[in-house]
Amino acid sequence: MDPTEYHHVVGALQYCTISQPGIAYAVNQLCQFMHSPREPHWVVAKRVLRYLKGTIDYGLYFSLDDINLHAYCDSDWARNPDDRRSTTGYGIFIGPNLITWIAKKQPIVSKSRTEIEYRNIAIVTADLYWIMMLIKELGVQLYLHQ
Repeated sequence: MDPTEYHHVVGALQYCTISQPGIAYAVNQLCQFMHSPREPHWVVAKRVLRYLKGTIDYGLYFSLDDINLHAYCDSDWARNPDDRRSTTGYGIFIGPNLITWIAKKQPIVSKSRTEIEYRNIAIVTADLYWIMMLIKELGVQLYLHQ
């Protein structure tokens, strides 16, 4: 089977994760089979498309009640039995508003749970710093809590 159409569909689904974070995990799993998709992968991709059709009015909304910056992160050490790589993820919020998130498999195999947690914290810290500098450049005053 020619994987070109699968590439287009899954690529479009990746774009949809910007406003529909609920499909991020399923799309991440679909992306892992880009080189050789099979029939079960198509079935899941079509299910995600049907889900999007049914939730077309759903989305992310932004409120300006609170402009405090918060971040949450977690790691799943060596959970994948095939390659023993860890999955990490985080979400960064301005007040109650999710502004960025990520969930991905790490490119390396970590030797311990502590190593993967520190690696994840370093990634989140770098993104937080970038967001803080962007917000500062936009002229918005943030209040940081320690």
